[in-house]
Amino acid sequence: MQLAYDDEGRGECVVLIHGHPFDRRLWGPQLVAMRDGFRVLVPDLRGFGESPVVPGSVTMREYADDIEHLLDDLGITRAAIVGLSMGGLVTMDLAVSRPERYWAIGLVATTAEPVTAQERSIRRQRAEAVERDGMGVLVDYMHTGLYGPRSTPAIRARIDAMMAAASPAGAAAALRGRAERPDYRPLLAALDVPAFVCAGSADPWSNQQVTAEIAACLKDPTLLVIDDVGHLPNLEAEHEFNHALRTFLETHAPPEPRVPMSRG
Repeated sequence: MQLAYDDEGRGECVVLIHGHPFDRRLWGPQLVAMRDGFRVLVPDLRGFGESPVVPGSVTMREYADDIEHLLDDLGITRAAIVGLSMGGLVTMDLAVSRPERYWAIGLVATTAEPVTAQERSIRRQRAEAVERDGMGVLVDYMHTGLYGPRSTPAIRARIDAMMAAASPAGAAAALRGRAERPDYRPLLAALDVPAFVCAGSADPWSNQQVTAEIAACLKDPTLLVIDDVGHLPNLEAEHEFNHALRTFLETHAPPEPRVPMSRG
């Protein structure tokens, strides 16, 4: 699967993985904020943005495989990975399958809990409705919890347009894939990698209990809960989020290899 992506900056690689039903433009402020200190790689997951659409169902493992192949194609042997919402699920899948490759992870507005039977049924039904009636079904649902009090009209307009422009087939495939996600909690507990965990206090989905459970699974997480922010802390509290994420990444970035001095 050949993904569309942005690749800017120099230094240690940081991969930013968007959520559902968004695309790589979700990370625009972070790309600008970090490209002077890191190589920032921002892909469109399959089915979203400019990447090919695969109808039916796409699992988190398949999204993760696409990212792995992209890193391989670009010759990137190590990276930090940061994912928001569904992108956080993909991040966890990547980290637990290849922990030696990733020097840090970021889990933003996401969950490590397994899917329940009720959630599985709802996601499958919503996928069918999106395929039948279009993205308006999903946009209406996202409005029930996406935006927090600090979200501006400009943010809402930009994200609404992004969601509305998404492929119904791609969005439906992601819904079905999320309905089959594993329980990441025991997998995270076995992971020994620096982790940045962020959520908004006004997020009804990645709420305090869900976020605390992620942090409890990790060995030494850096936890940030931003007041009066919903499901998009990277946009609703852009400057606070950027500062915290960049500080975390700079703290944990691998040291540059020492170049031996020549003797002459």
